[in-house]
Formats: sequence, structure tokens, C-alpha cells
Amino acid sequence: MFRTTCLALALCFAVSVAAQTARPDPAEPKAAASAPSYDSVFRDYRPYVDPEIARWREVNQEVGRLNGHVGHVPRQPGVTGRPGAKPPAQSGHGAHK
Repeated sequence: MFRTTCLALALCFAVSVAAQTARPDPAEPKAAASAPSYDSVFRDYRPYVDPEIARWREVNQEVGRLNGHVGHVPRQPGVTGRPGAKPPAQSGHGAHK
């Protein structure tokens, strides 16, 4: 077991040494350097486009078909009562779980 562990550690050390490459000294004036790259922050920029404005009569008819603005908001299961009504108050700190 000890021999296997020592062999595995030696193998890991040898692989890590072989994986390291010699980097050129940055102080050396003749050392080759990679060209700097430039990526503009505006590369993916899309100009603002005004959305198409809906006709007000069509919008009013849609709101009327949905029974007012409440139709635009999905109902939560188990919630009853009129729209905009406050939920019943909970006693103690029931809302802070």
C-alpha cells in the first residue's frame, strides 16, 4: 500500500512538472509577446427600437373581454375575494417563517 501511494505521488509530480511550460521573461526585450486583443464593449449593442403601439380601442376591448385588469394577473389558487382587497391578517409572526 505504501509503495502504491509513493508511486502515485511520484507520477502526479512528474505529470505536473511536464505540464508546465517555460514562459518567456517579460523583462527580456527580444522575448516574443502575443499581440493584445481588443473586444469592444459595444460589440453586441442593438439600438433601441420603439415597440409597435396598439390601438386604444382594441386594448379597451381586450381588457373588457378579460373582465378588467384582473384578467391580466394570474389568480393564485385558493385566493378568493374581490380584486384589490387586502388578505386577512395573520396572527403573530405567521408571515415570517
